[in-house]
This record gives sequence, structure tokens and C-alpha cells, in this order.
Amino acid sequence: MSKKQKDEDEFRAKVAADPEWKAAYGGAWDAVVEAENKNASRAKELFFHGLNSELANLARTLVEFVVEVKKPDGERLPGYHQAELDSLKFQLASPAPIYGGMEIARITGAIEQDQAELGSDDPFLKIVLNGKTAHEAAAELVNGSKLADPEVRKKLMEGGEAAVAASSDSMIVLARKLDPMRRAFTKWREDNIQSVQQRAGEQLGKARFAAYGKSTYPDATFTLRLSYGQVKGYAMNGTQAPYKTTLYGLYDRAASFDFDGPFYLPSRYLEGRAKLDLATPLNFVSSNDIIGGNSGSPVINRNAEIVGLIFDGNIESLVGDFVYDEAKNRAVAVHTGAMTEAMRKLYGAQKLVDELLQGAN
Repeated sequence: MSKKQKDEDEFRAKVAADPEWKAAYGGAWDAVVEAENKNASRAKELFFHGLNSELANLARTLVEFVVEVKKPDGERLPGYHQAELDSLKFQLASPAPIYGGMEIARITGAIEQDQAELGSDDPFLKIVLNGKTAHEAAAELVNGSKLADPEVRKKLMEGGEAAVAASSDSMIVLARKLDPMRRAFTKWREDNIQSVQQRAGEQLGKARFAAYGKSTYPDATFTLRLSYGQVKGYAMNGTQAPYKTTLYGLYDRAASFDFDGPFYLPSRYLEGRAKLDLATPLNFVSSNDIIGGNSGSPVINRNAEIVGLIFDGNIESLVGDFVYDEAKNRAVAVHTGAMTEAMRKLYGAQKLVDELLQGAN
């Protein structure tokens, strides 16, 4: 954190020292502070105005969905834009089971927590409880709903605003009552928090580019980017972590823990051990700067050959959200050698391996 503070102080000093930059970007920091203070003033509402319930979430989605899809795409609430609708409809039609007893327990707990933090006079709780105890309200809501049935949800979705408005389902009725409050809160957050932070973020991004140019890369923004790194080990727990593991290590680790729990190996791997070249690299680490969301990203060598797939970072890289430490931060990838070795000798997928390798050529 001291390094992050030092970097921030240096950045702010650069902006303040240039009259043009100061006029254009200097107010961004104060805007962020003001927005955060406003956000904190209603943080409990954001956190506790919920029921921790699958059924309640489905009801809210349906009530919002039938209204939002009628609007132009640019005016819809987040989550209901045209590009998101296929995924949303898939979720609404999911046949995954919902357990009534668990729902009652979760809703009861959420209401009791809401009461402890916000008090029973909170407008949200007044609507949810309607004069009942937490458990009574939870049981009535769950037992009076048929939203656990995907066919019921599908009919409501297809029936549109008229079907949802006419529904007597307990969860839908509650979601309709809560909808104005939720929309008002969403509008308040958009006007006072999100729009301010977005504009301030754009100003700070421009200021950083003005101050540092191309000498440093920007924060990740869900856009494609390249990270350059080197395959190398690092100091760990008083020793040295190697840059790679092998299939030897896979079996040694499993045997050391009696093949139990997370160290269990499928029979295919136990019975096929003699077929494998155990010196084949399994995983490797590199100094690439990654963050959550990079899983599945290809690791490419200097010859543009795919040599691995990122799937994690080491524990020391958790601070990478804020600052990158080249001495300890490591990206962890599975080696393509292990993939092809297993596909050939354990899964009988030689044709797939040939296709992958020939495609590289």
C-alpha cells in the first residue's frame, strides 16, 4: 500500500504542477471522494435490501424484464440490453431445482439481519413483512410461489407485462411492490455515484496518459490486451518455488496425501501412469501481470506458439488488484505438453492432437 500511495502522490503532483492538466483533470479526485461519501450514506440499503433468495431474484428479474425489453436498448437497466437477453432467458428457464426449505431459511435469515441493521421501520422491511414475523413472511412467500417451476416462469416471460401484472404469485406480487423503490434507488446511484465515477475515471485516465504517455500500461478494462512476461520461479516460504511442475510431481503429491480429498486421482490416471512420460511439464509460472478473469487466456512464446493456458495466479499475486510485484507475482498456466500427453496416452484422442498440432502449422 505504501508503494501505491507513493505512486498516487507522484501522479497527483504531476497533474497539479501543470496548469492545463490541473484545470482539466484536477477536480476528478474530489469528485470521486464526494461520490464515495454519498455511496457510504446509503451503503446499508444497497447491502441489506435483499432476501438472499433464488425465488425472489427470479421474481425481480421477471418484473423488470417485461418492462425493460419494451424500451430502446440504450434506455434499459443494466443486464437487460439486447446482447444480454439470450443469457438472461436461459437463466430464467433453467430447470435447476430450488428447495423450498432452504429458501425459507435463507429469507428468514436475511430479514432478521435486515431488522438488526436497519430496524423494523425501514420501508423495505415494512413491505416484505407486512405485519408478520420474519419466518412467517418467508414461509408465506415461498409456499405461495410457483416460480420454482421453469414452465411457470416461461409463461410469465412470454406473457409479457400483462401476465406479470395479473399474476397472484406471492413472489411476483412482492417484486411488483418493491419495484418502484428499487428503480428509484438505481436511478439515484446512476445520477450520484456511477455517472460521477465514470466521468472522473475518464478524466484520470486522460491525465495519466498525459503524464506518463506510453511508459506504463493502463488498467484492464475488459478489452483484449497483451502481457509480456518471463517463465521463472520465485522465493516462497524460505525456499525457491520452481518455474514448473511435472507429471512426476502430480503422482508424488497425490501419493504423499494417500490419494485423498483434493489429491484424489481418477482411475484413468492411476491405471495409465506407466504409459506417460512423467518428465512432461504439467504447470508453469511466469511473471505475466494478470488478474481475475484471465483464466483460459493463451500463453504464447516468442514464436507465436501456444505453450499453455492461464488458470490462476499464485497467492502472492492477490495484491495485483492494486500493485504488481515482479519479484513474487506469478501467473500460473497448464502446459500444452501435459494436455497433449494426456490426450494421446490416457484419452485416446490422437486425432484431436493431430488436428491441434497441424492447425498450428
